[in-house]
Amino acid sequence: MKHNLQFDFLVDKEKNTLTIRREFLADRQLVWDCYTQSELLDQWFAPKPLTTKTKSMDFREGGHWHYAMVDPNGTEYWGWTEYLKIKPIDYYTALDAFSNADGEINKDLPRAEWFVTFFGKGENALVETVAIYKSLSDLEKVVQMGMEKGMIATLEKLDELLLTVSKEKINNRVTISAVINADIKKVWDYYTNPEHIIKWNFAHPSWHCPSASNDMRTGGKYSARMEARDGSFGFDFEAIYDEVIDGERFSYTMPNGRKVTVIFKKKGSQTEVTVTFDPETENPIEMQKNGWQAILDNFSKYTEAN
Repeated sequence: MKHNLQFDFLVDKEKNTLTIRREFLADRQLVWDCYTQSELLDQWFAPKPLTTKTKSMDFREGGHWHYAMVDPNGTEYWGWTEYLKIKPIDYYTALDAFSNADGEINKDLPRAEWFVTFFGKGENALVETVAIYKSLSDLEKVVQMGMEKGMIATLEKLDELLLTVSKEKINNRVTISAVINADIKKVWDYYTNPEHIIKWNFAHPSWHCPSASNDMRTGGKYSARMEARDGSFGFDFEAIYDEVIDGERFSYTMPNGRKVTVIFKKKGSQTEVTVTFDPETENPIEMQKNGWQAILDNFSKYTEAN
């Protein structure tokens, strides 16, 4: 394997379990996406020279993934995954089975319950998959079918995909900026002090930031409560600082692995603030950019008026 990435393939015949641990050169969020989104699964979930195609997928508790591994001759090997429990970014559990093209389970082949957990390992991600089989014979059957060799080849395809997607992610980072009529010391203070954060940290007057805390150091935690003023919706924005250079710049990582960098630059009597962030995947990038820019513009107005 490349880069000496951790790979464990452990067979426990007493508990009828198969444990696979694999490290990846990517953050946990990106690896989670590759395991849970059909358009990404179709690009790696089969050992070469096989390919993967999804017939249907509904990634939710009680949902399923119906897919086929296809060999170069066009022969299809169908599978059915039923999702049981899901905690985004952390883990999911599922029932895995062989099936046919109509989604009917093949009861003559082993079925297993899968526990798939995603860990951070420095800047990398570690995925642990524990498969529990009903009997020792079922476990031995999948091992004899070449499970270890197949997993090694399959996960190497995921390595290749992650390299491509990671480059695309870097290229897709979004940058916004504002020039504020205030000296850099004041701008830094108003941007990082919770006393001020609660006065400007919202994109529209219909929202507000009722509370905030900020442990401004590497490894420290930032937290801000965002709520609609009518009480209809709210959420906690949290992050852990990766780097803090007082008065100049800081960067942090959100729980889903997305990163943000904020740079303060003196421009005569003014200060330029530049924010670069990883977009999320649920909303259009332009919409996200406009929202972040609106908050930064609100910060600018508040700082210049006080």
